[in-house]
Amino acid sequence: MKLINQGAEAKIYSCRFEEYFGTDSKGDLIIKERISKGYRIRELDERIVLQRTLSEAKLLHEAKMAGIPTPVIYFIDKRKHALVMEKVGGQRVKEELVGSPKESMGLIEAVGRSVGLMHGNNIIHGDLTTSNMIHRGDEVVFIDFGLGEFSSEVEKQAVDAHLLKQALKSTHFDFWEEYWEAFKQTYCRTYRKGREVLERIGDIELRGRYIERGE
Repeated sequence: MKLINQGAEAKIYSCRFEEYFGTDSKGDLIIKERISKGYRIRELDERIVLQRTLSEAKLLHEAKMAGIPTPVIYFIDKRKHALVMEKVGGQRVKEELVGSPKESMGLIEAVGRSVGLMHGNNIIHGDLTTSNMIHRGDEVVFIDFGLGEFSSEVEKQAVDAHLLKQALKSTHFDFWEEYWEAFKQTYCRTYRKGREVLERIGDIELRGRYIERGE
């Protein structure tokens, strides 16, 4: 296995299917192994890390059942607190949103539909940035639900969508307003409470400015 990324919560490895499972099947795998925290009591840490591993697997599964493209999970390694998944081919949406809005509208509309389906099925992604979306063929695959949860709360859905708005502003600043407008239109067509969520984003931004001013 080859370590390809490490964050505060998990290590990401890549390997061949046959290397991990010892079969003749071909293909590449991603192994996401959650990191234990040394400052926690061992038994408590084991429960927390396992619960978060299983929670992410359930989020990925439920998202797929709702019609949202996500990686296939082949195996949950409870001993290593790891998810063994397909390696999604394609390019991150972050790298694809570099042309004019006209060229990228189909991509943004696909994102809006999927996020609308997520929230309509009470799924919060938790890290909704264009780095966690991969354009593969004619679909956008959503990855890394490690910070996600299940919730029907408009506030949490608004925080989720607000994170995407901030990602568009900071990473795709040349055309972020056109992208955001296209996202909003498709999101609201897909999700019946979409306008309520978008209105709540305004409240979140007002609170943020209030805190920044120290009032």
